[in-house]
Formats: sequence, C-alpha cells, structure tokens
Amino acid sequence: MLSTGKALFPKKSLRYLCVGHKAVKFRPLSSSSNTNGDDKDSSQRTDDVILQETPSRSKNHQSPKSVLKDPKDDLFFLEKGIKKSNELTSSFTNYMYKFNKLPPNYGSNQFLTIDGGLQKELIGILNNFEAPVRYAFGYGSGVFQQSGYGLEDKKPQIDLIFGVTHPIHFHSLNMRQNPDHYSSMRYFGSHFVSKFEDLGSGIYFNPYAKINGHDVKYGIVSMEILLKDLATWNTFYLAGRLQKPVKILKNNLTVQYWNQLNLRASATLAKHLTMSKNNGVFDETKFYEEIAGLSYLGDVRYMLGGENPNKVKNIVSKNLSNFKKYYEPIYKDVVQNDSTYLPKGYTPENALAKLQKKIFLNSGIQTIKGIFTAGLTKSIQYAWAKKLKSLKN
Repeated sequence: MLSTGKALFPKKSLRYLCVGHKAVKFRPLSSSSNTNGDDKDSSQRTDDVILQETPSRSKNHQSPKSVLKDPKDDLFFLEKGIKKSNELTSSFTNYMYKFNKLPPNYGSNQFLTIDGGLQKELIGILNNFEAPVRYAFGYGSGVFQQSGYGLEDKKPQIDLIFGVTHPIHFHSLNMRQNPDHYSSMRYFGSHFVSKFEDLGSGIYFNPYAKINGHDVKYGIVSMEILLKDLATWNTFYLAGRLQKPVKILKNNLTVQYWNQLNLRASATLAKHLTMSKNNGVFDETKFYEEIAGLSYLGDVRYMLGGENPNKVKNIVSKNLSNFKKYYEPIYKDVVQNDSTYLPKGYTPENALAKLQKKIFLNSGIQTIKGIFTAGLTKSIQYAWAKKLKSLKN
C-alpha cells in the first residue's frame, strides 16, 4: 500500500519511522515522477514522499528508532558500549557526568569481599556519621592485612575516605556531632576547614577518632576532586590509593566508571615497567608490585623513612589474591590482549617523571597539613606509629 504526505526530512535523505509494529521508510520523490494522479501542483512533488511498508521484524530485532541517534554523541556510546573504543574513551573527559547505569558487570571487580564481622563493623562506623556521604571506602592494614604485622601487634587504626558533595556542609554537621574528632582548627569554622582541605591533594584527615570502640582515621574529600584525580591523575593521591585493593562501603556509579579506567591505566603503566625491568619477560607478582609502588614514587614520607621500606612487597604478598580479583578483567584486557589506556598527557615513557613530581609536591603538602588537621599530640602519635612500623623489618 502506498500513500503520500509532506516531507518531514531534508531532500535526498533516508529516514525510518515506526508505524504500529512496522518499520516505514521515507524516500523522496524524483521531480520527474508523479505517482499520484490527483496531484495538481507539480511544484510540490519534490516535497512529497512515499511511505513504503517494509516487512515486519521479529520482536528481538533492534528498534529502528536507534537509527535516529546521533552517532557522534560520546555519552550515548559510552553508556551503550564503554569498552568498544579506546580512542573514544580516552577523549571523554567529562568526569562530572552523572551515570545512571553502567553496562552489566562493568567495574564489578571493584567490589571485594572481606570478613563478614569486619564489614559489619565498618558499615557501623560509616552509619555513625550524620553528615551525608556519597562514596566511602576502607583501605590499609586495618581492612586488608599486610605481612610483617603479627597477632601480638596492637590492632591497627582503620583507614576510611569519604567522598562528599559539599565539604563545608559536611564539616559543619560533623563538627556539631563529633567536635572531638577535630583539632583546634574547628574554632575557625567549617568554611575555613573546607578551604584548608583544598590545599594540595584536596583531602582533610581526622586521625585517631574513637568510633564504636575503634581508632579510625577518616579523610573527607569533595566528589569533584576525587573524580578529577581518577580521570586525569591531577594529584595522584586518591587515584594511587584506589589502585590498590579497597573495600567499598558506599558506591557511586560515576566513581565506579572512572576508577575502572584508573585501574586500567595503572595496569598499562605497570605492564610497561615490568617488561622494561625484566628484559621483556613478564612476571605477574612484579606486575602487582609495580602497581602498588606507583603511589609511593617521590612520596616524602617514604623518602624520609616514615614508611616501612618493604611496604610495597608486604602489601602485595599478603593480598595477592585480592589484587588478582581487583584487576581480573583488566589483567585480561591489558596484559593478555595488549589493550592500553592512560589519561590524557601521559605516555609509558613520561608517566614516571610526571608522577614523581606530583607525588613529591602533594605528599609534602599533605604531611604539613596533617600537623594542623590532627593537632600536635595526634601528629606525634601518628608519626611514632608509622616509625615503629617502618622499624619492624
């Protein structure tokens, strides 16, 4: 059956439309043809179109409306198939774009399991805060055991990081609920504390906070700073932390997306370093040690002996199974299939020098900040605890 109507699209174009359950194709009429005998105005023929019925398709067939999608729409492609194009992924830098969903299993490797009792304790600590938290994770020897620390050792401090939308608001509420968590800086108010937080790596730590019977060190960072670091390695402070196994306590899809690329980037660089240092021979354990060591490149505390000199090997040897789970799909993509990814401006050749400079600067600022944010007493306590750990081996 044929019928005519006014052209809805530019001349010489081809478009599809869903009519009922059938796909209908629009084709412009040629100026020399007249398929309708009642057409009196030949000047309008070029504006007329023929509706051609095409055979109905199975229910599983892709809807023709997808043809109307703009093929240059980066966000469309990112949400429909993030892994399909390395080039497109690398050029997408809108780290504040809010993802409502991700492809099935994308980033599922980030959700590690820990002892059920400990997980319950960590969730309890998080729920103790009345101020809103968008993203939260636990890390370090208080969450993942490291070799070099025996059963006779004192229970380690639990390390947590909270991503929040508005740091000023968080600090304002938290100072009222937990004033003893803060140093004397709380007397300057939440606005001043938030501005001080922005210095260096953009994170504010409260160490040795007593919560539910645990010693807790928790850091507050804005979601924008967290996402920017994951996407661009701006300071590498948080990106480097998240390259090692962490326990996610509260998830955020945008962080999940960018951290997956962060892990992929660390794997790309670690593979290059492993092969370069071993005459082209790949070693899986060395590969994970290179990943764990990236965040300590140029670290002031590491250089001054404030960290266990064997810390990188200790982290990997005790948590090798967690590293494998954390990097499982990425290991296949990067190591086995030679896929690569690095943030813009980074190459395997220039990455080390750039990271060393960033880490040296920001770790130095963070160390100085710690004296003010923790207070003198807690700073000495924290530094002494770190020194004792460094002397164990």
